[in-house]
Formats: sequence, C-alpha cells, structure tokens
Amino acid sequence: MTEDGTTTAEPSATDQPAGQPAEQPGAAGPRIGAGPPGRPALGWTELLTGAVLYLVLSIAGGAALFVGGGGVPGAVPLLAVTGAATLVAALAVLAMRVRWLPAIGLRRTTVGWLLVAAAAGLVARVLAGLLGYGYQQVTGDMSNPQEFLGDALGGGGPLVFAGVLLTGALLVPFAEELLFRGIGYGALRRYGVWVAVPASSAVFALAHGINVVLVVALLLGVVCALLYERSRSVWPAVVAHVVFNASGFVIAGLFLGGAGS
Repeated sequence: MTEDGTTTAEPSATDQPAGQPAEQPGAAGPRIGAGPPGRPALGWTELLTGAVLYLVLSIAGGAALFVGGGGVPGAVPLLAVTGAATLVAALAVLAMRVRWLPAIGLRRTTVGWLLVAAAAGLVARVLAGLLGYGYQQVTGDMSNPQEFLGDALGGGGPLVFAGVLLTGALLVPFAEELLFRGIGYGALRRYGVWVAVPASSAVFALAHGINVVLVVALLLGVVCALLYERSRSVWPAVVAHVVFNASGFVIAGLFLGGAGS
C-alpha cells in the first residue's frame, strides 16, 4: 500500500531493516509495525515520541479546557479533547519517519474478525466488572476516577448521553488503538508476542492512572493486542474497544437513568 492507501502490496523481506523479517514467525500476514520500501519500521523513536506527545497534548488540552471554561470541564468536552490529543499524537508520530498507514494496522480485515472482536469486547466488559470488584476488595480503594462520566450519564439528558457515546465510545477508542496498539504494540512487536502484549498493555493501563481503571485497562489492552496480533489489522481492536466502552456507557446510562431522561 502506498502512502495514500491506494494499493495493498506489502514490502518484501529485502525492504525491511536488517534483522526485521517481512513476516513474523508463527503468523500469516505482514510483519506488524513494518515500514514501506525504503523507510524504517516502527521503533523506539516512535514509541518514546508518542509517549511524550500524548502527555503534552493531553495536559495542554485539559488545561485549556479548565482555563477557558472557568473550572472543571464537562464530560463531553474532556473526552473530545482527550481523543483529539491522542489521535494527533499517533498521526504525528507516524508522519515522522514511517509515513505508511499499514504500519499502524490500518489495513482491511474480514467481517469474521469484526464479529469476533465485538464478542470479545462484550466478554471483556463482563470480566472487567469482576476485576474491578476484586481490585476494590483487595486494595480497599473505592474511589472512582471516572465519576464525572457517571454524573454526565445520570443527569445530562439524551444529548449529553449521545455526546459521551460519540466521543467516549468512538473517537477515544479509535485514537487509543492507533497510539497504544498501532504505535506502541507495533514498535514492541520486534521483541516477540510475549514481550509486546504485556508491555504495551501495561503502558495502556498506566496511562489511565493507578486506580481501579488500571486493571480494567490492562485486561482490555491484552484483548486488543491479541486481536491485532492475530488479525494483522487494528480494526478488530478498534471494534472491541468501541463495544467495550459503549456497553459500559449504555449500562451506566440505563442504571443511572441518563439514557432516557
């Protein structure tokens, strides 16, 4: 595939950096994180730059909302800014050296993989509830860092509910998958699945803070990394993430009365 995504040809083994095969052992399909002919694969340059950009843009966006709004921002603006900052970080990193959309998994996949991903997102949602409860029982930490979402879903009305779904269940999952799976997992995959899956998932979890969300994000990160690994496309990971977030918002909205208020 060229830079504008008009073809589907993959680089051959001779196009890859030394020691980086075009196909990874034990899996069909192109090497995850591989660059196009004449350009490097994803590596530590992209990984570290992505982390810095993500932090800087997220903090700057949150600060701008706080100052501009004269206080704590609402759920929808905060989710929108977070998603936009994450997406900009991912695309900016890709534009530095690699400049090839398939390098971050933006390649076609099958309907079968999308259905598997949707089911995986629902299963992960159920397991996340159990993990979150277990974390609270073991640590005694009953805090809820995402309480602002519950407040918005519970009393914001249908427009706010729709805004949360649009930003938190579409924009944020897409952006986070491009950054944490496309860039993060893609850069670490050269060290093998047993390193890339836990390492990229741990980074994803830590980005959500040291709280109950950490164990939930860790689970979701593992699920999405495995979907990317097996399908060789980031779209199944995006779908699983979308279903995971959307199902959580819908359950919270119905439970709190926000969806129908």
